[in-house]
Amino acid sequence: MTLSDIKFYLAERGLRPLKQFGQNFLHDQNICRWLVEQIGPVEPGVSLLEIGPGLGAITEVILKAGIPLVAIEKDRGLAAFLREHFDNEAHFQLHEGDALEVLPVLGQEQPFPTVCGNLPYNVSTPLIMTLLDWPQPPRRMVFTLQRELAQRLASGPGSKDYSALSILIQAEYEVSLLKKLPHSVFYPEPEIESAVVLLTARPKPLVAPEHRAAFRELVKKGFSQRRKKLSNLIGGNDSRRAEELTVEEWCRLGSPI
Repeated sequence: MTLSDIKFYLAERGLRPLKQFGQNFLHDQNICRWLVEQIGPVEPGVSLLEIGPGLGAITEVILKAGIPLVAIEKDRGLAAFLREHFDNEAHFQLHEGDALEVLPVLGQEQPFPTVCGNLPYNVSTPLIMTLLDWPQPPRRMVFTLQRELAQRLASGPGSKDYSALSILIQAEYEVSLLKKLPHSVFYPEPEIESAVVLLTARPKPLVAPEHRAAFRELVKKGFSQRRKKLSNLIGGNDSRRAEELTVEEWCRLGSPI
């Protein structure tokens, strides 16, 4: 879907990008094809999940590749467009609604080993954390995110971007920053920079699922006052600050496997 296509379809239906939904439509076709390549092979008969398809630029490439697709779109006008545009696609299923409300239900109904999406920047973190809470979390996730968030997900000890979120994600996933995206590949062009991130599930998570909730609380408490020593925040005698511990060290503190 080209930039001209996006402008035409929006104008035809009296729609406009909604800032409150974080709508910045990806229109560069080369980037769309590259993104689908990063998703990797999907097992036969298994559906891919796309969050926030918008006008279907990535959706179209996925379906042309013969991959069954389930999508979640919050915007009513865009959902109506997607139903009509992909009406003849037998392997396309659309859920209209807020992904933060749809995902918990969907995750109980069936597993989605692979998830992708051009995520709204204002809700990217809660969306990712919701996916981690599924009974069977995805094995592979490819997302377009705010570059600052992508860097936080991938950062290590000592970095200014290293945070509680870095640890909670890396305890379960290997994180790769794949590509920075220029403003020009989106419509409208966002004010912030974007990047594509790949999350690949570890063969074995560093924290057992039954300890996940307690581990999250421990890490958040440890990062609640970054200037304080851990011994003053979570007890014990470790005189280091939260950002000095590796992911593995945090996991050993939080009831490891």
